[in-house]
Amino acid sequence: MLQKAFGFLFLFGIAPVCTGLLWVGAPGKKRRGPDFVYLAGFLTQLALFQLVAVPVMLVNPHGMGLLTGLTAGLSAALSIMGVVFGFPALQAFARSLAERISQSLRKAGRAKRRRKGGRRRRGGPGGIRVEPLAAERRVFWALALAVVGFQMYMAYAYASFDGDDSYYVVQSVLADQTGVLNRIRPYTGLSTDLDVRHALAALPLWVAYVARITGIHATIVAHSLLPLVWIPLTYLCYFEIGRLLFGQEGVRLPVFVTLTGILQIFGNTSIYTNATFFLTRTWQGKSILCNFVLLVQVWLLLEIFGRRKRRYQSVYWKLLAVNNIVSAMMTSMGAFLAAMFLGIAGLSAAVRQRKPSCLLRAAVCCIPNVVYLVMLLVMG
Repeated sequence: MLQKAFGFLFLFGIAPVCTGLLWVGAPGKKRRGPDFVYLAGFLTQLALFQLVAVPVMLVNPHGMGLLTGLTAGLSAALSIMGVVFGFPALQAFARSLAERISQSLRKAGRAKRRRKGGRRRRGGPGGIRVEPLAAERRVFWALALAVVGFQMYMAYAYASFDGDDSYYVVQSVLADQTGVLNRIRPYTGLSTDLDVRHALAALPLWVAYVARITGIHATIVAHSLLPLVWIPLTYLCYFEIGRLLFGQEGVRLPVFVTLTGILQIFGNTSIYTNATFFLTRTWQGKSILCNFVLLVQVWLLLEIFGRRKRRYQSVYWKLLAVNNIVSAMMTSMGAFLAAMFLGIAGLSAAVRQRKPSCLLRAAVCCIPNVVYLVMLLVMG
């Protein structure tokens, strides 16, 4: 039980947050919230696994133990580096949080004194002025959280089965229980050569890695644990996109998140929609690619091209390159689709803004995709 709790806390709590501090930078730069820190750290951890898994898998067919040790050690090293180099930003965030808490306590104390003194102000009972817009925002945010929580509960309590699980989930189980990396045919249990088309997308090995760290069976990790991770992560991306499109004031942002969640719940109009994959095949690479990785690209491109102020953009370009590595981890077509999407966006921005450097930067971010696709061609 302790291994499950601490393993889960390390993989999905400590490691992403501490690694994300590497992306924050000096306190004098643009302030970035905990949502950015977590997303950046989680993407970095996934990219790290892909960079470690592919060489280990090609060199050592029985290297699951080596893969687990290397990834866990490097993840811990990145976490320590994040705490060390991001400590000033962490201090600034702690001071800001302490100031907000003290302000809230002072407001609560003043309201309590007004109630005791019997003084009442128009607009609210007990001397407290009720802001209608703030109350409305709280209602809409509660509704948005309820929609997301309902999807997480249904995905966990009513875990669905898909035919592709007989290949991908079995690969995770085989890697975890035998230590063999993609050299056993899932359908028959016989030894086979490396299936390059599927093997270089290392998501099934990542599921096995999570299973080894947490001590949870790989099938349970895929069907029950990962939906509790990917669903809120996806809506965190929607939150970032909505914040850029609608701002954080008013009720438009929570309404956007709520409507997005409702469309996902009622999106099972066919077996091919992204909503169907999102809620019934959450753990598969094709689902994560469409519902998370490409969504991250939309968010980062909005951060780069959707603002008038062009400062502090280098961090988003770097995250685009990291996200491209993650796209190769999900599925063989992921590297091609992510590169094509980024190339079209870079070309459009270069023409619209009359800056050829946009296309050049997009091309540099696509270098991991090119390397991956060349590996597929050469080894396939």
